[in-house]
Amino acid sequence: MPATTFNREMITTTCGRQLDLSTTEIVIERSNSLFSYNIHKLKTGEYIIAEKFYANPFNNRYILLNDEQIELLRNL
Repeated sequence: MPATTFNREMITTTCGRQLDLSTTEIVIERSNSLFSYNIHKLKTGEYIIAEKFYANPFNNRYILLNDEQIELLRNL
């Protein structure tokens, strides 16, 4: 029986939570030649803003937001 391979993308958010991005739904996906900016929705209703820099992955950021914080952003 062949082994099953999972394409997991484990990340650590700026608040310290470890999550698997492969289990999220991408809501917004933007990128250019320098970086990508994506918003992922978790099954819990929370959102992750994922900023990935191609030249230097050490600068990648994963920001976790809840519904209340999303509403605050909409009203800015």
